[in-house]
Amino acid sequence: MKKIYFDIVSGASGDMLLASLVDLGVPVAFLNEQYAKMPLEHIHLTAEKVDRNGIQCTLIDPKFEHSHEYRHLHQILDIIKAGGFSDSVYTKCETVLNAIAEAEAKVHGVDKHHIHFHEIGAVDTILDITGVVLGLEYLGVDSVEFSTITDGHGTVKTAHGVIPVPVPATAMLIKGFDLKIIDVPTELVTPTGAALLTVLGKQKKGMAGTVMSIGCSCGTKRFDNHPNILRAFIIEENADNTIEEIIVLETDMDHISGEIMGYTAQVLLDNGALDVSWIPLYMKKGRPAYRLSVIASVNGYQALIDQIIVQTRTLGVRIQRMQRAIAVRSFRQVNFCGHELTEKVCEYKGKSFTKLEYEALSTLSKERNQPLIDLMEEYAAGK
Repeated sequence: MKKIYFDIVSGASGDMLLASLVDLGVPVAFLNEQYAKMPLEHIHLTAEKVDRNGIQCTLIDPKFEHSHEYRHLHQILDIIKAGGFSDSVYTKCETVLNAIAEAEAKVHGVDKHHIHFHEIGAVDTILDITGVVLGLEYLGVDSVEFSTITDGHGTVKTAHGVIPVPVPATAMLIKGFDLKIIDVPTELVTPTGAALLTVLGKQKKGMAGTVMSIGCSCGTKRFDNHPNILRAFIIEENADNTIEEIIVLETDMDHISGEIMGYTAQVLLDNGALDVSWIPLYMKKGRPAYRLSVIASVNGYQALIDQIIVQTRTLGVRIQRMQRAIAVRSFRQVNFCGHELTEKVCEYKGKSFTKLEYEALSTLSKERNQPLIDLMEEYAAGK
Protein backbone atom coordinates (compact mmCIF):
# COMPACT_ATOMS: atom_id res chain seq x y z
CA MET A 1 0.00 0.00 0.00
CA LYS A 2 1.32 3.43 -0.95
CA LYS A 3 0.68 6.30 1.42
CA ILE A 4 1.84 9.89 1.76
CA TYR A 5 2.96 11.44 5.03
CA PHE A 6 2.99 15.23 5.38
CA ASP A 7 5.54 16.51 7.88
CA ILE A 8 3.98 19.78 9.12
CA VAL A 9 6.98 21.58 10.67
CA SER A 10 5.88 25.08 9.64
CA GLY A 11 2.16 24.99 9.04
CA ALA A 12 0.34 24.06 5.85
CA SER A 13 -1.46 25.97 3.13
CA GLY A 14 -3.15 24.63 0.03
CA ASP A 15 -0.38 25.86 -2.25
CA MET A 16 2.36 24.34 -0.09
CA LEU A 17 0.62 20.96 -0.09
CA LEU A 18 0.19 21.14 -3.85
CA ALA A 19 3.81 22.23 -4.37
CA SER A 20 5.05 19.24 -2.37
CA LEU A 21 3.16 16.94 -4.77
CA VAL A 22 4.72 18.74 -7.74
CA ASP A 23 8.12 18.18 -6.12
CA LEU A 24 7.24 14.48 -5.87
CA GLY A 25 6.64 14.29 -9.60
CA VAL A 26 3.16 15.55 -10.45
CA PRO A 27 3.76 17.44 -13.74
CA VAL A 28 2.72 21.09 -13.84
CA ALA A 29 1.57 20.46 -17.42
CA PHE A 30 -0.80 17.76 -16.14
CA LEU A 31 -2.30 20.16 -13.59
CA ASN A 32 -2.74 22.91 -16.18
CA GLU A 33 -4.48 20.42 -18.49
CA GLN A 34 -6.89 19.53 -15.68
CA TYR A 35 -7.49 23.17 -14.74
CA ALA A 36 -8.33 23.93 -18.38
CA LYS A 37 -11.32 21.57 -18.13
CA MET A 38 -13.04 23.94 -15.69
CA PRO A 39 -14.80 27.16 -16.78
CA LEU A 40 -12.05 29.42 -15.41
CA GLU A 41 -10.31 31.81 -17.77
CA HIS A 42 -6.57 32.36 -18.19
CA ILE A 43 -5.42 29.93 -15.50
CA HIS A 44 -1.75 29.03 -15.61
CA LEU A 45 0.30 27.36 -12.89
CA THR A 46 4.08 27.67 -12.80
CA ALA A 47 6.65 26.09 -10.50
CA GLU A 48 10.28 26.83 -9.74
CA LYS A 49 13.04 25.38 -7.59
CA VAL A 50 14.16 27.73 -4.81
CA ASP A 51 16.57 27.56 -1.89
CA ARG A 52 15.22 27.70 1.65
CA ASN A 53 17.80 27.37 4.43
CA GLY A 54 20.04 25.35 2.12
CA ILE A 55 17.21 23.00 1.12
CA GLN A 56 15.93 22.86 -2.46
CA CYS A 57 12.15 23.29 -2.47
CA THR A 58 9.40 23.74 -5.02
CA LEU A 59 7.49 27.03 -5.00
CA ILE A 60 4.35 27.29 -7.14
CA ASP A 61 2.71 30.41 -8.52
CA PRO A 62 -0.88 30.23 -9.83
CA LYS A 63 -1.64 32.99 -12.33
CA PHE A 64 -5.20 34.04 -13.16
CA GLU A 65 -7.26 37.13 -13.86
CA HIS A 66 -8.29 38.95 -10.69
CA SER A 67 -11.70 40.52 -10.28
CA HIS A 68 -13.88 41.61 -7.39
CA GLU A 69 -16.70 39.08 -7.67
CA TYR A 70 -17.93 36.85 -4.87
CA ARG A 71 -18.77 33.17 -5.26
CA HIS A 72 -20.89 31.00 -3.00
CA LEU A 73 -20.26 27.33 -2.24
CA HIS A 74 -22.68 25.96 -4.84
CA GLN A 75 -21.10 28.14 -7.55
CA ILE A 76 -17.62 26.83 -6.78
CA LEU A 77 -18.90 23.24 -6.77
CA ASP A 78 -20.57 23.85 -10.14
CA ILE A 79 -17.23 25.00 -11.56
CA ILE A 80 -15.49 21.84 -10.35
CA LYS A 81 -18.32 19.59 -11.56
CA ALA A 82 -18.07 21.18 -15.00
CA GLY A 83 -14.51 19.87 -15.18
CA GLY A 84 -15.86 16.36 -15.74
CA PHE A 85 -13.54 14.77 -13.21
CA SER A 86 -14.15 11.29 -11.80
CA ASP A 87 -16.78 10.83 -9.09
CA SER A 88 -14.01 10.12 -6.58
CA VAL A 89 -12.19 13.38 -7.36
CA TYR A 90 -15.36 15.47 -7.28
CA THR A 91 -16.60 13.91 -4.02
CA LYS A 92 -13.30 14.58 -2.26
CA CYS A 93 -13.24 18.18 -3.49
CA GLU A 94 -16.86 18.64 -2.42
CA THR A 95 -16.17 17.25 1.07
CA VAL A 96 -13.16 19.53 1.58
CA LEU A 97 -15.07 22.62 0.40
CA ASN A 98 -18.05 21.74 2.59
CA ALA A 99 -15.73 21.49 5.60
CA ILE A 100 -14.33 24.97 4.91
CA ALA A 101 -17.79 26.46 4.38
CA GLU A 102 -19.15 24.85 7.56
CA ALA A 103 -16.19 26.14 9.59
CA GLU A 104 -16.60 29.67 8.22
CA ALA A 105 -20.36 29.49 8.82
CA LYS A 106 -19.87 28.59 12.49
CA VAL A 107 -17.40 31.42 12.92
CA HIS A 108 -19.69 34.02 11.33
CA GLY A 109 -22.94 32.59 12.68
CA VAL A 110 -24.61 32.08 9.30
CA ASP A 111 -25.72 29.18 7.11
CA LYS A 112 -22.89 27.64 5.08
CA HIS A 113 -24.74 28.40 1.84
CA HIS A 114 -24.52 32.12 2.66
CA ILE A 115 -20.74 32.03 2.97
CA HIS A 116 -19.11 33.81 0.05
CA PHE A 117 -15.59 33.34 -1.25
CA HIS A 118 -13.91 36.45 -2.64
CA GLU A 119 -12.93 35.97 -6.30
CA ILE A 120 -9.18 35.78 -5.62
CA GLY A 121 -9.63 33.41 -2.71
CA ALA A 122 -12.20 31.38 -4.62
CA VAL A 123 -9.89 30.71 -7.57
CA ASP A 124 -6.95 29.95 -5.29
CA THR A 125 -9.12 27.57 -3.29
CA ILE A 126 -10.38 25.79 -6.42
CA LEU A 127 -6.86 25.35 -7.80
CA ASP A 128 -5.40 24.18 -4.49
CA ILE A 129 -8.14 21.67 -3.68
CA THR A 130 -8.57 20.18 -7.15
CA GLY A 131 -4.80 20.19 -7.63
CA VAL A 132 -4.11 18.29 -4.41
CA VAL A 133 -6.87 15.72 -5.01
CA LEU A 134 -5.79 15.18 -8.62
CA GLY A 135 -2.13 15.09 -7.60
CA LEU A 136 -2.72 12.39 -5.00
CA GLU A 137 -4.59 10.35 -7.60
CA TYR A 138 -1.78 10.88 -10.15
CA LEU A 139 0.79 9.59 -7.63
CA GLY A 140 -1.34 6.52 -6.88
CA VAL A 141 -1.59 7.32 -3.19
CA ASP A 142 -3.88 5.00 -1.22
CA SER A 143 -3.97 6.95 2.05
CA VAL A 144 -2.91 10.28 3.54
CA GLU A 145 -1.29 10.84 6.93
CA PHE A 146 0.11 13.92 8.63
CA SER A 147 2.08 14.87 11.72
CA THR A 148 1.18 17.18 14.60
CA ILE A 149 -0.10 20.43 13.11
CA THR A 150 2.06 23.48 13.80
CA ASP A 151 0.83 27.06 13.66
CA GLY A 152 2.13 30.47 14.61
CA HIS A 153 0.70 32.94 17.12
CA GLY A 154 -0.43 36.54 17.41
CA THR A 155 -2.85 38.22 15.03
CA VAL A 156 -3.35 38.78 11.30
CA LYS A 157 -5.26 41.44 9.39
CA THR A 158 -8.12 40.25 7.17
CA ALA A 159 -11.08 41.75 5.32
CA HIS A 160 -13.08 41.29 8.55
CA GLY A 161 -10.47 43.07 10.66
CA VAL A 162 -7.68 41.86 12.93
CA ILE A 163 -8.20 38.25 14.07
CA PRO A 164 -6.21 35.84 16.26
CA VAL A 165 -3.93 33.01 15.12
CA PRO A 166 -4.84 30.19 14.62
CA VAL A 167 -7.50 31.98 12.61
CA PRO A 168 -11.05 31.04 13.71
CA ALA A 169 -11.96 28.90 10.67
CA THR A 170 -8.69 26.97 10.94
CA ALA A 171 -9.28 26.47 14.66
CA MET A 172 -12.68 24.94 13.85
CA LEU A 173 -11.18 22.61 11.25
CA ILE A 174 -8.39 21.29 13.50
CA LYS A 175 -10.65 20.69 16.49
CA GLY A 176 -9.83 17.24 17.87
CA PHE A 177 -6.35 17.14 16.30
CA ASP A 178 -2.98 17.66 17.97
CA LEU A 179 -1.65 21.20 17.59
CA LYS A 180 1.69 22.80 18.45
CA ILE A 181 2.14 26.58 18.54
CA ILE A 182 5.63 27.65 17.45
CA ASP A 183 7.46 30.96 17.85
CA VAL A 184 6.43 32.54 14.56
CA PRO A 185 4.19 35.63 14.92
CA THR A 186 1.84 35.01 11.98
CA GLU A 187 -0.61 32.55 10.43
CA LEU A 188 1.00 29.33 9.19
CA VAL A 189 -2.04 27.09 8.70
CA THR A 190 -4.73 28.29 6.32
CA PRO A 191 -8.31 26.99 6.33
CA THR A 192 -7.70 25.33 2.95
CA GLY A 193 -4.57 23.59 4.21
CA ALA A 194 -6.31 22.50 7.41
CA ALA A 195 -9.33 21.15 5.50
CA LEU A 196 -7.23 19.19 3.00
CA LEU A 197 -5.30 17.53 5.81
CA THR A 198 -8.13 16.78 8.22
CA VAL A 199 -10.68 15.69 5.61
CA LEU A 200 -8.42 13.60 3.38
CA GLY A 201 -5.97 12.32 5.98
CA LYS A 202 -5.39 10.89 9.43
CA GLN A 203 -3.05 12.32 12.02
CA LYS A 204 -0.18 10.04 13.03
CA LYS A 205 2.61 10.51 15.55
CA GLY A 206 5.22 9.16 13.16
CA MET A 207 5.90 7.39 9.89
CA ALA A 208 5.96 3.63 9.45
CA GLY A 209 7.09 1.89 6.27
CA THR A 210 9.73 2.24 3.59
CA VAL A 211 10.41 5.80 2.38
CA MET A 212 10.33 5.75 -1.43
CA SER A 213 10.60 9.46 -2.26
CA ILE A 214 10.48 12.88 -0.61
CA GLY A 215 8.95 16.12 -1.84
CA CYS A 216 9.76 19.50 -0.35
CA SER A 217 7.84 22.73 -0.80
CA CYS A 218 7.92 26.20 0.69
CA GLY A 219 5.80 29.27 1.19
CA THR A 220 6.55 32.78 0.04
CA LYS A 221 7.25 34.06 3.56
CA ARG A 222 10.69 33.79 5.17
CA PHE A 223 11.33 33.57 8.92
CA ASP A 224 14.60 34.19 10.75
CA ASN A 225 14.17 31.40 13.29
CA HIS A 226 12.13 28.81 11.41
CA PRO A 227 12.18 27.10 7.99
CA ASN A 228 8.97 27.81 6.10
CA ILE A 229 8.94 24.41 4.39
CA LEU A 230 6.70 21.36 4.16
CA ARG A 231 7.87 17.83 3.38
CA ALA A 232 5.86 14.99 1.87
CA PHE A 233 7.09 11.41 2.12
CA ILE A 234 5.85 8.66 -0.19
CA ILE A 235 5.88 5.48 1.88
CA GLU A 236 5.36 1.87 0.90
CA GLU A 237 3.62 0.21 3.79
CA ASN A 238 4.17 -3.42 4.67
CA ALA A 239 1.32 -5.61 3.45
CA ASP A 240 0.92 -6.98 6.98
CA ASN A 241 -0.71 -3.82 8.25
CA THR A 242 -2.40 -5.19 11.36
CA ILE A 243 -1.54 -2.50 13.93
CA GLU A 244 -3.37 0.80 14.26
CA GLU A 245 -3.43 3.60 16.82
CA ILE A 246 -6.61 4.20 18.78
CA ILE A 247 -7.86 6.31 21.66
CA VAL A 248 -9.58 4.62 24.62
CA LEU A 249 -11.97 6.79 26.64
CA GLU A 250 -13.13 5.60 30.07
CA THR A 251 -15.24 6.88 32.92
CA ASP A 252 -16.79 5.17 35.98
CA MET A 253 -20.32 5.99 37.16
CA ASP A 254 -22.56 4.84 40.01
CA HIS A 255 -25.53 7.07 39.14
CA ILE A 256 -26.41 5.85 35.66
CA SER A 257 -29.66 4.10 34.63
CA GLY A 258 -30.10 1.35 32.09
CA GLU A 259 -32.07 3.62 29.76
CA ILE A 260 -29.31 6.25 29.69
CA MET A 261 -26.64 3.58 29.23
CA GLY A 262 -28.30 2.19 26.12
CA TYR A 263 -29.06 5.61 24.69
CA THR A 264 -25.54 6.92 25.32
CA ALA A 265 -23.96 3.90 23.64
CA GLN A 266 -26.02 4.50 20.49
CA VAL A 267 -25.24 8.24 20.46
CA LEU A 268 -21.51 7.49 20.68
CA LEU A 269 -21.67 4.94 17.86
CA ASP A 270 -23.63 7.40 15.73
CA ASN A 271 -20.88 9.98 16.35
CA GLY A 272 -18.04 7.78 15.14
CA ALA A 273 -17.06 5.56 18.09
CA LEU A 274 -15.43 2.33 16.93
CA ASP A 275 -16.84 0.37 19.87
CA VAL A 276 -18.71 1.02 23.11
CA SER A 277 -19.04 -1.22 26.16
CA TRP A 278 -20.37 -1.00 29.71
CA ILE A 279 -18.48 -3.01 32.34
CA PRO A 280 -19.97 -3.70 35.81
CA LEU A 281 -17.73 -2.94 38.79
CA TYR A 282 -17.76 -1.85 42.43
CA MET A 283 -16.69 1.64 43.44
CA LYS A 284 -15.97 3.23 46.80
CA LYS A 285 -18.25 2.30 49.70
CA GLY A 286 -19.13 -0.91 47.87
CA ARG A 287 -21.44 0.82 45.42
CA PRO A 288 -22.32 -1.13 42.26
CA ALA A 289 -21.38 0.90 39.22
CA TYR A 290 -20.45 0.73 35.54
CA ARG A 291 -17.37 1.66 33.55
CA LEU A 292 -18.04 3.17 30.14
CA SER A 293 -15.25 2.19 27.74
CA VAL A 294 -15.14 3.74 24.27
CA ILE A 295 -12.70 2.92 21.47
CA ALA A 296 -12.19 5.92 19.18
CA SER A 297 -10.01 6.86 16.25
CA VAL A 298 -7.19 9.33 16.89
CA ASN A 299 -9.10 11.90 14.81
CA GLY A 300 -12.14 13.54 16.31
CA TYR A 301 -12.24 11.81 19.71
CA GLN A 302 -12.86 15.17 21.41
CA ALA A 303 -16.40 15.15 20.03
CA LEU A 304 -16.98 11.79 21.76
CA ILE A 305 -15.67 13.19 25.06
CA ASP A 306 -18.18 16.03 24.73
CA GLN A 307 -21.02 13.54 24.17
CA ILE A 308 -19.97 11.36 27.13
CA ILE A 309 -20.02 14.30 29.53
CA VAL A 310 -23.25 15.80 28.15
CA GLN A 311 -25.17 12.51 27.97
CA THR A 312 -24.08 10.99 31.31
CA ARG A 313 -23.22 14.02 33.50
CA THR A 314 -19.96 12.33 34.47
CA LEU A 315 -17.33 14.66 35.92
CA GLY A 316 -14.34 13.45 33.90
CA VAL A 317 -13.07 11.12 31.20
CA ARG A 318 -9.76 9.24 31.09
CA ILE A 319 -7.92 9.36 27.76
CA GLN A 320 -5.38 6.72 26.72
CA ARG A 321 -3.56 6.41 23.41
CA MET A 322 -3.07 2.73 22.55
CA GLN A 323 -2.38 0.38 19.68
CA ARG A 324 -4.54 -2.56 18.65
CA ALA A 325 -3.99 -5.50 16.34
CA ILE A 326 -6.72 -5.77 13.72
CA ALA A 327 -7.77 -8.02 10.89
CA VAL A 328 -8.06 -6.24 7.56
CA ARG A 329 -11.75 -6.09 6.69
CA SER A 330 -13.60 -5.80 3.39
CA PHE A 331 -17.14 -6.46 2.18
CA ARG A 332 -18.69 -8.26 -0.77
CA GLN A 333 -22.12 -9.33 -1.96
CA VAL A 334 -22.92 -13.07 -1.91
CA ASN A 335 -25.98 -15.12 -2.80
CA PHE A 336 -27.42 -16.95 0.21
CA CYS A 337 -30.81 -18.67 0.20
CA GLY A 338 -31.74 -16.79 -2.96
CA HIS A 339 -30.95 -13.38 -1.48
CA GLU A 340 -28.05 -10.97 -2.07
CA LEU A 341 -26.47 -10.44 1.36
CA THR A 342 -23.40 -8.56 2.54
CA GLU A 343 -20.52 -10.77 3.64
CA LYS A 344 -17.63 -9.46 5.73
CA VAL A 345 -14.20 -10.81 4.75
CA CYS A 346 -11.48 -10.62 7.41
CA GLU A 347 -7.81 -11.27 6.68
CA TYR A 348 -5.03 -11.58 9.23
CA LYS A 349 -1.46 -12.65 8.50
CA GLY A 350 -2.35 -14.71 5.45
CA LYS A 351 -5.45 -16.32 6.93
CA SER A 352 -9.01 -15.29 6.17
CA PHE A 353 -12.49 -15.91 7.52
CA THR A 354 -15.94 -14.65 6.61
CA LYS A 355 -19.28 -13.93 8.22
CA LEU A 356 -22.60 -12.54 7.05
CA GLU A 357 -23.62 -9.14 8.37
CA TYR A 358 -26.07 -9.56 11.25
CA GLU A 359 -28.67 -7.01 10.10
CA ALA A 360 -29.12 -8.65 6.69
CA LEU A 361 -29.27 -12.14 8.22
CA SER A 362 -31.75 -10.97 10.86
CA THR A 363 -34.03 -9.53 8.17
CA LEU A 364 -33.88 -12.80 6.23
CA SER A 365 -34.73 -14.74 9.39
CA LYS A 366 -37.91 -12.71 9.85
CA GLU A 367 -38.89 -12.94 6.18
CA ARG A 368 -38.55 -16.75 6.17
CA ASN A 369 -39.86 -17.21 9.70
CA GLN A 370 -36.76 -19.29 10.36
CA PRO A 371 -34.64 -19.17 13.53
CA LEU A 372 -31.54 -17.02 13.14
CA ILE A 373 -29.34 -19.79 14.54
CA ASP A 374 -30.54 -22.15 11.78
CA LEU A 375 -29.49 -19.66 9.10
CA MET A 376 -26.11 -19.18 10.76
CA GLU A 377 -25.53 -22.93 10.84
CA GLU A 378 -26.64 -23.28 7.20
CA TYR A 379 -24.22 -20.52 6.18
CA ALA A 380 -21.36 -22.09 8.15
CA ALA A 381 -22.04 -25.52 6.63
CA GLY A 382 -21.73 -24.09 3.14
CA LYS A 383 -18.30 -22.55 3.71
